[in-house]
Amino acid sequence: MSRPATPVVLLAGVPGAGKSRALRVIARARPEVRLADPDRMRLRLSRLAPALPYSAARPIVHTLAHLAVLTQLLRPSGTPLVIHDPGTRRWSRRLILRLALRRGLLPAILCIDIGREEALAGQHARGRVVRPAAFEAHWRRWQELRARVLAGGELSPGEEWPEARLVTRATAVPEILRRVDRGGRDRVTDTAPAAHT
Repeated sequence: MSRPATPVVLLAGVPGAGKSRALRVIARARPEVRLADPDRMRLRLSRLAPALPYSAARPIVHTLAHLAVLTQLLRPSGTPLVIHDPGTRRWSRRLILRLALRRGLLPAILCIDIGREEALAGQHARGRVVRPAAFEAHWRRWQELRARVLAGGELSPGEEWPEARLVTRATAVPEILRRVDRGGRDRVTDTAPAAHT
C-alpha cells in the first residue's frame, strides 16, 4: 500500500550563503511549511538571555537546533519540512537522510553555491561572523561536498540522496517551493526503505 510522500528539504551552504534569508521568505510565502532554523533558536535565546554573548550561545543554539530537527523527523506530520544546516558536517547530513528514509519521507538536499568572498560578505551583512578557523573548516568541506554534488552519486560512502543539487541564492526559494509543491505526487510504500549506512 502506498501513500503520499512528505518532502524534507535540507537547505545547505556555508555560513553567510543566505540560508536564513531563504527560510524567512519561505515562512512568509508558505506559513504551513515546517522550518527547522537555528536562527529562530538564536533569536529566542537572545530574548531570554540578552547579556549572553553569541560566542557562548552558539553551542546551545546548535544543540537545540539539532534536537528540533530530530524531533520533527521522528514525529512527521505530513507537512513538508525545510531544514537549515550547513551540510558541511557529514554526520549531520547522514543522520537527516537516514531518519527521513526510515520514516518514509522524501529527502532532497539543495546546496547554495556561493563564492568565498560573497559568503564572508553575507556574514558581515547579517552581523554574525564565524571565527576564521571555523569558516576555513566549513569552506574546505564545502568544496568537497560541491564536487561530489556535481559528480552525482554518493555524497560520502553510503550517503546517496534521492536528489542533490546546487542552487544559487536567487533560485533557492523557487527550488524549495517546487519540492514542497511536489509533495503528494510522489508516493512511498508503507515499508520504509533500508537506511544508508
